[in-house]
Amino acid sequence: MARSAARTCTLAALLALGGAGGAGAQTGLDCARAATPVERAICGNAELLAADRAVSASYAALRRKLGGAAREHLAADQARWLANRERACVGEPADVEDCLMGRDRDRAALLVLLADGDYPFVSEQAIVRSGEARGIPYGIDASYPQFDGTQADFTAVNRKLATATAQAVARVVPGPDADNGGGTPPEWRYEQAFTLYRPSDWTISVALVWESYTGGTHSTIGMSGTLVDLRTGAAVLPADVFKPGDAWLRELARLARADLKVPKLADMLKDTGRYIFLDDRLELSFNQYEGGPFTLTVPYEQLKTFLRPDGPIPPEAIAKETP
Repeated sequence: MARSAARTCTLAALLALGGAGGAGAQTGLDCARAATPVERAICGNAELLAADRAVSASYAALRRKLGGAAREHLAADQARWLANRERACVGEPADVEDCLMGRDRDRAALLVLLADGDYPFVSEQAIVRSGEARGIPYGIDASYPQFDGTQADFTAVNRKLATATAQAVARVVPGPDADNGGGTPPEWRYEQAFTLYRPSDWTISVALVWESYTGGTHSTIGMSGTLVDLRTGAAVLPADVFKPGDAWLRELARLARADLKVPKLADMLKDTGRYIFLDDRLELSFNQYEGGPFTLTVPYEQLKTFLRPDGPIPPEAIAKETP
């Protein structure tokens, strides 16, 4: 499946927001014993080998910090990630290399985040497959997080993330009305990756990025966010971050109008999925059918008068962090 190049480009464009099994990425790949196509690709490229070793180092550092159930959870998650990487990074050599580089960079960054504070018991799930329907080839490479902690009930959040991914994947499989146009049609594809952030000690922010192509001239690129309360397992809505009233909504609309000329902008900002709460700023995402692709970046310092004092991003904490 030659999908990794598009995945890498999407992540570079949209995510630049500021053991058990798989010994390669856990203890260091022994290139003298490289056996799989992925292992051989890594050992044949110095940059890929460095990226693989960065994953190994990040994994080892986190594993040393953990014990008991947390260490077991991490090992199982790492093994699953390695298996998914092996299945997804296939095809032409250049595609394999792009896929490996993107995946390893994402994984190393995620392991570093998981080591910052209490281990949150978040695992990476993935749907990786390819096929052909109605004479049209399709490829799917979609990952999303799952909250496995037992301190709270994450059922609703996990269902939301898994269902949204499954629905997006289903749309890229050509159905009865699909037209292959004759000849050899281009591959339909769906690629999705995620990044986690920790805006506070008790929240994890999920940023999903995807690219979908189902024929035609252009693919669709999108991004969505979910802020999760680790104490309750529930999603935190933007209205729970800001003070009561709509003053914060009017301010965000004012800021967005400088770059985004679309009607009913205030109504668009009521879509909670476009809010991505990072460690130090808020990102608002708009796709190309909404005047984008465009991401509005607003530092929390600029919004501190609108933030709830007892919310996930308290103004007092921002004041302390500001030089």
